[in-house]
Amino acid sequence: MIKKLIGNSLLGILIFGLSYFLSSEIIILSRDFILWGVGAIIAFVSMFLLTFLSAKYTKTWMPTKVILVAALLGIMLFAFLGLPSWKFSTKVAPTLISLILGVLAGHLSASPGFRSKTAILMALWAFPFLLNLQIYSTWVHYIEFGTLTGKVQSEDIIAFEALDKAGQTVSNETLRGKVTVLDFWFIGCGPCWKKFPELQKVYEEYSTHPDFELYALNRPMSSDSPDQAFTSIEKKSYSFPVLKGSQKIMDDFDIYVYPTIIVLDRDGKKVFMGEIEDARAVIDDLLAN
Repeated sequence: MIKKLIGNSLLGILIFGLSYFLSSEIIILSRDFILWGVGAIIAFVSMFLLTFLSAKYTKTWMPTKVILVAALLGIMLFAFLGLPSWKFSTKVAPTLISLILGVLAGHLSASPGFRSKTAILMALWAFPFLLNLQIYSTWVHYIEFGTLTGKVQSEDIIAFEALDKAGQTVSNETLRGKVTVLDFWFIGCGPCWKKFPELQKVYEEYSTHPDFELYALNRPMSSDSPDQAFTSIEKKSYSFPVLKGSQKIMDDFDIYVYPTIIVLDRDGKKVFMGEIEDARAVIDDLLAN
């Protein structure tokens, strides 16, 4: 009896630890903007296998409920202790739900008479796969930018001034009458560099239009050298112009996620906030009018 209790306790602790570890690693994977939906599928399958196989090979001497509780506790503890902020927790909520549903699906599959629960199991399995039908990416876009489509309606003109490489001031006043794309970034931002090839394509496509302007608006960091915002872009052979901004500009534009694309209309009003791939239609509409 004592040996069985010790064995159950040790296995429960192991499953608890594995659940915590898997949750952490899968969330790290999901930080990549390309892998939100894929991360949810991996989360579900990983926890399903962990729960199902543990229950299958220990069911003769260990209650499956112990495995269920240990796995769920590992996920919940990670959710409370391992996530950096409430906003990020909200953003990855579909992945956390997929982790929990994977545990429930594994538990049901290992339970006696699971065939009668086929409809429930199918519904559990469907959730992470449905997220890949633009549902997860739309959810993340809404959490990050506050809009489902990227289009925003702003009656206010945000006043700002930033310096180009020559030390000249570029502001909302100098850009009046132009359709302007601002790409907010900082040097240590990995996703920013991944998006720069697409930003370069947009710049090359529209740069000959007399009413179009595009700038990569840099957020200076304390570790940056004075001209690093300009030289780092030049070293990668990008030709789009760069502006050296400030934290105040980031705050005034409500920039909390990098990179963020802002499109300003000819009056200087913010009409789009999101990713560069989704901005083309807005740019086309503004230049046509």
